[in-house]
Amino acid sequence: MFARVTYVQAPEGEGKIQEGLKLWYQNVLPTTSAREGFQGVLSLVDHNTGKALSVTLWEGDEQLIASTEAEYHNQALERFGEFFEGVHDPENYEVNLYKGPIYTSEEGGPGLEIFRQTQAEAS
Repeated sequence: MFARVTYVQAPEGEGKIQEGLKLWYQNVLPTTSAREGFQGVLSLVDHNTGKALSVTLWEGDEQLIASTEAEYHNQALERFGEFFEGVHDPENYEVNLYKGPIYTSEEGGPGLEIFRQTQAEAS
């Protein structure tokens, strides 16, 4: 299993973190999760600093690289570049270990409500 890590910094201002998450959930995550080899995602947010990490998990390194080079990914980085400060090029890793009861459930976390809301709005 392989992981792509993308770091962003939300601009200052009330609601900017939620706005950025909603943008990502509506415009990037549906396309990413539909790609061959997609295994899951972690969305990590520090609400005090505005820093966020997106970790997407991929079955193999070929799928990881193909998703990184895909046009939708480049467009997403451009879109985030307009909204977020400090978007960096993604970093790719091999997953060395994943373990724990969280991996037996399909989804969770406080961002799940935002994600479900964006999916309902898209329908």
